[in-house]
Amino acid sequence: MTVANNQTRAYSKIKELILKDSLRPGQKISKNLLVKETGIGDTPVREAMLRLQREGLLKVIPQSGTYISKINLKEVYQARFVRETIEKEILADICQTISSQELAELESKLKIQRIYFEAKDTQRYFQLDEEFHYFFYEIAEKKFVWHWLQEINTALNRYRFLRLKVKDLSWENILTEHETILQLIKDKEIELLKSAISSHLNKVDEDSEIVIKKFPDYFIN
Repeated sequence: MTVANNQTRAYSKIKELILKDSLRPGQKISKNLLVKETGIGDTPVREAMLRLQREGLLKVIPQSGTYISKINLKEVYQARFVRETIEKEILADICQTISSQELAELESKLKIQRIYFEAKDTQRYFQLDEEFHYFFYEIAEKKFVWHWLQEINTALNRYRFLRLKVKDLSWENILTEHETILQLIKDKEIELLKSAISSHLNKVDEDSEIVIKKFPDYFIN
């Protein structure tokens, strides 16, 4: 495997550890720790750390060390605003073009998601949530837009994964809202669909007080 491939693997693995809270906001880390966590060599990990530092996921404090950056709430809310604005238009578009096969695929994704909901598998449930929304962009032939959103959605995705870890907040309402969104797509109820996706994504704002109370040291304003 080439050096470039190892650097990409190291970057992806470390970023996933941060997104999934395996490396906690505010945690002090080192190159040696990340080499152990990823199973990848010193040089690729060092390059990955520099890239993550440029992206704001790692913070270097002189004479202290390197830390996992805390989650910036302003970035969370702004990323939610961008995604909501775009996704409403994506869903309006696919109402006009979605095929019976694509509807069946969305139904299948929801059935699988319910299995992992009942198993309380946080990581797979989160992944399936992402796959459900990504499929909208795929149907609309806007995959580039989805991948662009991932570049600015890091803080939002970190927050969303933490939300699933709060026992006081139900996972099922996410799944129920997905089912509602799918039915509105079938019925081609565009305005109701736009309202439903706004409500779905605005869970960020509604639940933030509870999430922050559960993880008070993870956030900055």
